[in-house]
Amino acid sequence: MIPRRPLLCCLLAAAVLPATALEWKAQTLDFTTAPFQATQDAVFAFTNTGHKPVTILEVESNCDCLDAAADRPVYAPGESGVIKTSFHVGDRLGLYERRIKVVTDESPEPVRLLVRIEVPELVVLTPRSVAWKLHEPAVEKSVDLAVIPGVQITFARVQPTSGDFAARLETVEAGRRYRVYLKPPETTAPANAAFRILGQAVSGQEIVVSAYGNVR
Repeated sequence: MIPRRPLLCCLLAAAVLPATALEWKAQTLDFTTAPFQATQDAVFAFTNTGHKPVTILEVESNCDCLDAAADRPVYAPGESGVIKTSFHVGDRLGLYERRIKVVTDESPEPVRLLVRIEVPELVVLTPRSVAWKLHEPAVEKSVDLAVIPGVQITFARVQPTSGDFAARLETVEAGRRYRVYLKPPETTAPANAAFRILGQAVSGQEIVVSAYGNVR
């Protein structure tokens, strides 16, 4: 005979689980930023579908780059509200996942929200890194820079982080395409350097992209 006690325990546990009064329109939001965008806002909307007022006790994000707050502290039955968030883009590039924890007085478990922000590159470097083998000729190697469509950036100079490396910048198509030539002083020992390529957008915003060189 199959024992019934475990099934009964599961049913009793399910019966006492608290219902969540806040009904969320979405708990995950995705965005892609535009060029030179400073911040990305995201709004999580919800409604109190319960029979009692709900108080927001805490709203906390997992990064100081994301501000998050409720539009007010208490929501009566049937009222709607939002958690407003703002992601500070700065010089970030790539995909960022930021989480928000919302604690209320109506459930022991916090609500977990997720905002995903893709920050596209303004400039594509091909390749981003070049390398020389030990004892091979210390010849120049190049990195091509291509500004994304719809954007113009004027690159004026390149600055190695190691003074032993040499670098020069060539304009292929003003505002759109550039080439950087990198060269180590020698290849008798391992060495590396980053190359900061400094430019300015039409808006006046300063742009810095980085290439890398290694002797290994």
